[in-house]
Amino acid sequence: MNLKDLKLLSLGVGLLTMLSLEGCRFGNYSEPPKVTPKFSSVEVFNTQAKKFEVFVFYQDSTNSSNNTTPLSAIPSTILDNFSDPLYIAQPVTTPGVKMFIGARQTDCFLNPDTSSCIGTLIDSQGNIGVQTSSPLSQFGSDPACQMKLQMQQVGFLDRSHPSTITYSDGSTGKVAGDLVLDFQMIRSFQGDCSKILTILAGCYNSGVGCSTDELYWANQLFDLYVRQSGALKIEDATKIKSLAYVVHFD
Repeated sequence: MNLKDLKLLSLGVGLLTMLSLEGCRFGNYSEPPKVTPKFSSVEVFNTQAKKFEVFVFYQDSTNSSNNTTPLSAIPSTILDNFSDPLYIAQPVTTPGVKMFIGARQTDCFLNPDTSSCIGTLIDSQGNIGVQTSSPLSQFGSDPACQMKLQMQQVGFLDRSHPSTITYSDGSTGKVAGDLVLDFQMIRSFQGDCSKILTILAGCYNSGVGCSTDELYWANQLFDLYVRQSGALKIEDATKIKSLAYVVHFD
């Protein structure tokens, strides 16, 4: 399959697929490293976010979106992991399998809280197909409302345009090509979430009489969708079924 024939999943199909997942977990992994990670080879790829789309899905089956959300609104955690340039390493113990190493990371995505090493795997043909989903759990203080997070990565390594990179010390190195990737994240709600969403919408508007946790979740849920993208009107918050965004790297 050549690069022209290799197509990323369409946004609509991708989001519908993600919304239909129920608690499956595969692809990404997290495990305590037994020894210091060692790699047989490391390659460098250009990584640029080119488009950022934001979506809001409502209980009445309507939706709203902004497909030109400013790139500055992309969550910093994503840009840290998919930094430019992006380093791809092949572990010595896993022939034919590569993993991401962000330029702002060391060896892998190290979680300092658990000392675990998290990597996104790429197959031997350079294709990326990862889906993960957290289990449903109670959202905030409302036992009637449950929430889960779902993530999908679909893409490939494009080696058709190799180049070079100049580092801060003046040295140069080879760049193998470009990362082409759609990174999707969906936060879904189930049950009767109108009460807690009403409380959080009020906290986002005024902050009066809200706990620290409520203020945190109000900003976490709504700021990207209300202030940064304009895809959500805060008065519609009680109708939310899911919140989603897609970062396109090319």
